[in-house]
Amino acid sequence: MAKKVNIRKKSEEIGINGLNSISNLEAEIMKIVWEKGKITVREVHEIMLRREIEKKQKGFIPYTTVMSTMTTLADKGLLRQDKSAKTYIYSAAMNKKQLSKSIISSVANKLLDNQTKNLVSGFLSDTDKITKKRIEELLSELDKQ
Repeated sequence: MAKKVNIRKKSEEIGINGLNSISNLEAEIMKIVWEKGKITVREVHEIMLRREIEKKQKGFIPYTTVMSTMTTLADKGLLRQDKSAKTYIYSAAMNKKQLSKSIISSVANKLLDNQTKNLVSGFLSDTDKITKKRIEELLSELDKQ
């Protein structure tokens, strides 16, 4: 008698598992929230459904999945929940740049040695003023290690 094995597909994550990681679904929701500013779960779900219908995909995303993912994003500190009304209103707790820095810093801290961490950290702290020449210099320094 063959035993039935339940294989659960895990979503791909951007970054390292834990607080500073974000799944593809979470990233898609964050993009919608950044675009709209303040939004409800129902509005996010409707936007996602419209996009799926345009792509003519099967198996549309359930409302409850969007709702639980947005709650998770709030728990991670990426979304704010305004609970003052009957329907929660969500907004981004950080912008794209802040989230990117957080994920990159997390990866650097977990994977790289101190010298490389300092290099990456220096790069991240100077991204507003960084030039193409400086990026090339940083890449060259990485290649030497």
